[in-house]
Amino acid sequence: KAAPLPQSCAMILMTAATWAVASAGTPAAFSFAVANVLPPLVPWQMKKEGLLPCGPSQANSHRGKQQVILWSRGVPRPGRHIAPAIQVASPVHCRHASKTDGDESSSSSSSRSSTGKNFAAAAIGTIAGGLGGALGLGGGFLVVPALTSLLDVEPRLAIGTSSCVVLAVSCVACPAYIAKHLASPRASLTIALSAFLTARFGATLTGKANPKTLKRLFGAWLIIVSSLIGSQVSGIMPSVAVVHGAGASASLFPLLALGTVTGLISGLLGVGGGTVLVPALTLLFGFPQKEAQGCALLGMILPSLVSASTHWRNGNVGRNLTGSAVAGALVGGWSGSMLAAVLPNRPLRATFSLILSLVGLKYLRS
Repeated sequence: KAAPLPQSCAMILMTAATWAVASAGTPAAFSFAVANVLPPLVPWQMKKEGLLPCGPSQANSHRGKQQVILWSRGVPRPGRHIAPAIQVASPVHCRHASKTDGDESSSSSSSRSSTGKNFAAAAIGTIAGGLGGALGLGGGFLVVPALTSLLDVEPRLAIGTSSCVVLAVSCVACPAYIAKHLASPRASLTIALSAFLTARFGATLTGKANPKTLKRLFGAWLIIVSSLIGSQVSGIMPSVAVVHGAGASASLFPLLALGTVTGLISGLLGVGGGTVLVPALTLLFGFPQKEAQGCALLGMILPSLVSASTHWRNGNVGRNLTGSAVAGALVGGWSGSMLAAVLPNRPLRATFSLILSLVGLKYLRS
């Protein structure tokens, strides 16, 4: 038997109001609509179809009574005879679900990218540490251009990260040179004291100086000294007389001046100082190649520590990549120092000259 017209109209209106409130897209709005609009409608509809008694006394005695606890904003509301809840997928819900899926996909892609960058940083640290330990260069000459060119690291952060790598290589490579008596404590300490005073000052200037101009000037210096060393190795120019044990007899004031310049350049560019110390010690003071490398590594431990700590405090270190780069540098630095201890001087100097020229060209083109 058809329902009276007023009740039918009321059903339509209440159903439309329920959908309008529920389509707001929030569980609280849907719960509010079900709790306040459907209850007057459902008992009437179920009585009409013979499914549920309508009166309170009949409802209490009916065996199939449904007790539903409806939660509205976290507060239970017992005593409603309602139909099973219907899941409404409004456009707002669909947009939220789509956004959540997009965020999860973006997070997964970012995680894979971060893992790849850490592996690349570890590889860069290993190669730089190996060359730095074998040639007494610290490894910073390779870390800065590699991080900026391959991993798109900001130059300021690349320099700070490089200073941490240089410190790791200097510490791990020194024992092999000291064990072979290839690092003069006298010369190394003199260089370290003067470089210690200027390394901090150079690190504070990193964000203020023009990096392109500094890199090009430094690249020109590397090209000049690598050409001189290469000419001596090939016999074009006469070699400087090698003084064995030069660290014990070298004048202190020139060593102090050399350490001052080296500390400033090390803090400013994040290099280990070996690119300045090793050519100067071999060309100006007559140090043997291996002894010059040992003095450079030992003498730059303290300035590298100051430079790395200053860059860290100033926020100039890419902390998400530093751990991987340092771990690789420790492995490479130890391996390189073991190799340098057994290589002859002439091939070592030729390799040193080639590496310096390549690095110099890279800095000139930056």
